[in-house]
Amino acid sequence: MLEVFKTGRVFGPDGTAQQLESSVSQAEALALYTAVKKLRPEYSVEIGLAHGVSSLAILSAIAANGTGHHYVIDPFQANYGYCGVAMIQRAGFQELHSFLERFPEEVLPYLPGLKFAFIDSSHLFDLTLVEFVLIDKKLDVGGILALHDTWMPSIQAVLRFILANRAYEISREFSIEAPRLSIRHRWKQVAARCLSKLPGAEQLLSSNVLRPWSTFLAGNLVFLRKRSNDRRDWRYHQRF
Repeated sequence: MLEVFKTGRVFGPDGTAQQLESSVSQAEALALYTAVKKLRPEYSVEIGLAHGVSSLAILSAIAANGTGHHYVIDPFQANYGYCGVAMIQRAGFQELHSFLERFPEEVLPYLPGLKFAFIDSSHLFDLTLVEFVLIDKKLDVGGILALHDTWMPSIQAVLRFILANRAYEISREFSIEAPRLSIRHRWKQVAARCLSKLPGAEQLLSSNVLRPWSTFLAGNLVFLRKRSNDRRDWRYHQRF
């Protein structure tokens, strides 16, 4: 895994080198490795393979644990010349994973129970939310769901929904150091606290105003721990 970051290169099935294209940083890859190493999942899943950096991190941890099987879902791997698949094989991890070149909704319902999941796929709000719902049905209580690219408003909205409406909490156990808040972010938090004291603020102002994203102290890679199965009343809804 570290070799990929050092050289900045990946290889296709025919051995041809390509420039590494990955939004997963070395620190984030290490965080994924640490989480899987400690959780020791029997089964895990990730959506979005690309050049395979996150898969290499997760599979490295599974190899170190000596147990576990990882499902990798990516219907668009051909767009990356199957470099992700080739890099997994190059690392010798082919027996530790199953690559599923299908859409998540086609295969997630048929997977076994999961203890770890990683979503880094389309980044569209509705599709990411669907992926979360399907993964939640398979994720064990106490299991971890990791979401990437929280700088995007769509992913922030998904996280807001999960934390407001489902029994999940941000786990700091594996997280990279929380980002430092700028003066602008601090002023937004002060303004939010003042506005929240206005009569009817909850009805008049959006959650983005009353609770700015910076208050979540979330980095670009967030780990969520599932606290319990879904027991909501059919009328339940919290603004997010």
